[in-house]
Amino acid sequence: MQKTAPVPLRSVALPTEHGGWGFTLEPILLGLLLAPGGATFGLFLLGLFGFLARHPLKLAYQDLKRGKRYPRTLLALKVASAYLALSALGLLLALFTAKGPFLLPLLLALPLGAYTLWADVENRARELFPEVAAALFMASLAPAGALAGGLGGEVALGAFLALALRDVAALYYARTQVLRARGQNPKRHPALIALFLSALLAFALLPWTVGLALSLLALYGAHALFRPPVPARVIGWTQMGFGLLVVLATALGFTLEGLPTALLGVPLLHRALGFGLIALAFLAGGYLFFRKEVPRSVRILVGLYDLNALLGLLYLAFAGKFLPHPLLALLGVVLLHLALKRPHPWPALGFWGLGLLLLVH
Repeated sequence: MQKTAPVPLRSVALPTEHGGWGFTLEPILLGLLLAPGGATFGLFLLGLFGFLARHPLKLAYQDLKRGKRYPRTLLALKVASAYLALSALGLLLALFTAKGPFLLPLLLALPLGAYTLWADVENRARELFPEVAAALFMASLAPAGALAGGLGGEVALGAFLALALRDVAALYYARTQVLRARGQNPKRHPALIALFLSALLAFALLPWTVGLALSLLALYGAHALFRPPVPARVIGWTQMGFGLLVVLATALGFTLEGLPTALLGVPLLHRALGFGLIALAFLAGGYLFFRKEVPRSVRILVGLYDLNALLGLLYLAFAGKFLPHPLLALLGVVLLHLALKRPHPWPALGFWGLGLLLLVH
């Protein structure tokens, strides 16, 4: 009797699409930055494991709807049960530690969640409006986190608006780019309108830092829409990067207005990580000079160096005076990424010299 091949846990436990990660993690991260504490950590568990439970539940539903029980069916139910238990634990933690009425944004967003669930069951989740509804439903975690941390309604509404403007603009842009990558010729003007309108509304309604971040997204998007199309994974990673930028810009805007957010700890974190990450990235730059292939470990080191440079720029925003090190670190990011593409050895040499300067000082 032939044995059935075991079902890979990864295929059941992790969703196949990449876009949902950004729309899930961004509001959770924003809530943690605005009001760090037990309640926002509980919402982190609620949002993350609620998102993860969707994939195994969908697999189990599809199997049971056919009247079949495959080896993956039982595994999917077990994984979904574990995810839902962790999500419920997060909700209980938020309920017992919250300082404000955080359930209100989640309840208001329930119709969007119901519409998203219906579209998922009908295999229409990849259409534009279900994607927008899903993103806005997840964005409600940001104002929930702000209210749970005891912040006012103005901050909560601002957190939601920042993510909502970014989500709508990003989805119009990403959808247009994906269609172009598939060889189609979609209209570009809806994406362009969404990109620039989101930036204008952000300047009118939100801290100026959010408007600046969305303006950068609009300018990049407008440039990319008239360039040759790129693979979908490049679009996804780029949008996740801009999503992180909008989250940090939103938290920075409220911090500069006097809100004691978690960003106030950035200078200490930047100083603690700085020399170690510069040294590691310096070694990575040397490796890039001599090798043609770039392993994943080196790319991870480069990503950590990018993160530290971003922390340095945030540090610069709080310092109130000119500091050259964050700007030099930003120059290092540019040189190191040029070295990754290896057009010629000079970027790596420039990064070496810059790395020595930063380490000496």
